[in-house]
Amino acid sequence: MATVGVVLYIASMWIAGVMQGLMWRAVNADGTLTYSFVEAVKGSYPFWAIRVLGGLMFLVGMFIMAYNMFKTMAGGKTDDVPVLAPAGHHA
Repeated sequence: MATVGVVLYIASMWIAGVMQGLMWRAVNADGTLTYSFVEAVKGSYPFWAIRVLGGLMFLVGMFIMAYNMFKTMAGGKTDDVPVLAPAGHHA
């Protein structure tokens, strides 16, 4: 779960960055910018929502790992059982 969360986080930010960069480079015929800074930021909102989802998935994955680790450490106790040599072998 944490791995999928990281992939979503990274992919969404990468795509948003490329999109913003292309919007900032776009110019009209007269040389003025096609998009304002605010329009470029507004275009990133959906990708930020995906980033939040990826971050939450990563966080949940870490909680699952911590729960698993603590349950494993607190799990069943071991018993000392004598190990018998296989038949036919003398020590």
